[in-house]
Amino acid sequence: MRERISKALQDRLSLVPENEHLQRQVTLLYNAQITTIDSFCLFVLRNQFHTIGLDPGFRIGEEGEVRLLKKDVLAQVLEEAYQEADPAFLNCMEYFSVGSRDEAIEEVVWKLYDFAMSMPFPEEWLAQRKEDYSLENMRQEGKNPDWMQDMMLHVQRLLSDCVDKLQAAVRLTEEPDGPYHYGPLLERELDMVTALQEKCGCFSTADSGGEGENRCRQEACDLDYDTLCSAFENMQFGRLPSKKDDTISLVKRELAKRLRNDVKEQIQQIRSDFFFQTREQMGTQMAVCQAAVEALVDLTLRFQKAFEEKKREKNLLDFDDIEHLALKILLRREGEAYVPTETALSYRSHFQEILIDEYQDSNLVQEYLLSCISGEEEGRYNRFMVGDVKQSIYKFRLARPELFLEKYEVYAGQEQADRAMKIDLHQNFR
Repeated sequence: MRERISKALQDRLSLVPENEHLQRQVTLLYNAQITTIDSFCLFVLRNQFHTIGLDPGFRIGEEGEVRLLKKDVLAQVLEEAYQEADPAFLNCMEYFSVGSRDEAIEEVVWKLYDFAMSMPFPEEWLAQRKEDYSLENMRQEGKNPDWMQDMMLHVQRLLSDCVDKLQAAVRLTEEPDGPYHYGPLLERELDMVTALQEKCGCFSTADSGGEGENRCRQEACDLDYDTLCSAFENMQFGRLPSKKDDTISLVKRELAKRLRNDVKEQIQQIRSDFFFQTREQMGTQMAVCQAAVEALVDLTLRFQKAFEEKKREKNLLDFDDIEHLALKILLRREGEAYVPTETALSYRSHFQEILIDEYQDSNLVQEYLLSCISGEEEGRYNRFMVGDVKQSIYKFRLARPELFLEKYEVYAGQEQADRAMKIDLHQNFR
């Protein structure tokens, strides 16, 4: 990128060699921070290692080396826990293990650890997971747990896709050579799925206590999880008419059938994934799981601590360490809040603009890193983010494309150009 910018400047300068502004940009280019997020974090660590007591002679471990070290540390942690024979740990192993082998529990711990490390403050996030299976929220009358509302929002989005497909199928039946005899049935099924989508949307916002769109649209909302379970259970798709008509396009008829079949499969998947038991049955299962999950979180925290100690012993860092240690340099805790350090404030004054490419592939750690060195808290909106959520390819690396979507939905247009402005790029300028 630096080379491309340099070439562009040199090409322009060749046309107007007396231009002092371009001459200055060529000079400044080599001091600009044009880098990946990991390289920027390394830059912070190299220059500010003393603020967190980091040995400056650290090295970055290779992927294979880190993987083997991780495996060895977890094996040691499990061996020590077996020797201690704590009942909670033994119950956890019994719950998650398959047979007499520990591979299953190892995979669960690694997945939980990896996900935690994509969070800005992994220990806090892991500690909060102990509450996920708590029955206190389930027992509160008239209130649904946050995770259940999130689940309903997800289901609503899936149903929205179903509605779109059924609408497309209905439009096919209205075309001159379309399968018109499918029309009445498809319209009834479209109404059925649309009504269910609205119920899920109402459920997911009914008890959030917010304003505007976060408030239930019904004055007397008596929906609950069991009602929706019954609604999904009672959904019935009819049989498509088998009438033969040579005026009907075979392609359009097959397309309408395929769209409808996709919807049927999606509804069945939603039912089996989210509505396979009653609220009472869910509570019973959560009570059985809770102790095992709490012990699993404790085991993961114990592994995290041992892994950190082993890496410090070897003066070794992995890529998770690079980001989290940089964040530790740039943020400090004051009470319940995190505030930028003097180092972060100095970077704020240093960077006039922060331009972020491929923003859809950022995670929460990177979001915190870039937020604390930007001037937004001071009213200087100097962070420019560009990306395309449809090109998000790093979900498996725990990227959070919803960060992009949130800003895309919230940022205003030209009328608030001095603050947060959204610019839609409708053309490809490559």
